Amino acid sequence: MSKVIDAVFENGVFRPVKKIRLKERKKVQIQILSDDDWQKRFERALKSIRSKTAGFPPEEIEADIREAIKEVRERKRAR
Repeated sequence: MSKVIDAVFENGVFRPVKKIRLKERKKVQIQILSDDDWQKRFERALKSIRSKTAGFPPEEIEADIREAIKEVRERKRAR
């Protein structure tokens, strides 16, 4: 399971903001990203996407996105 959660660091311990379902003593890896760092990464990703799609008409991009969403939903149903 991969999941991004919000947490607060208090008294040397990360405390999830919302309840999460994990087995007791389950080992996980934590990557710490500040809101600013996350925002910068997201903006870089958007800039890259925009530069790569600049030559395509919006209708074609939307059609590709719809098709990708459809494929993901079909894979989830097949599980």
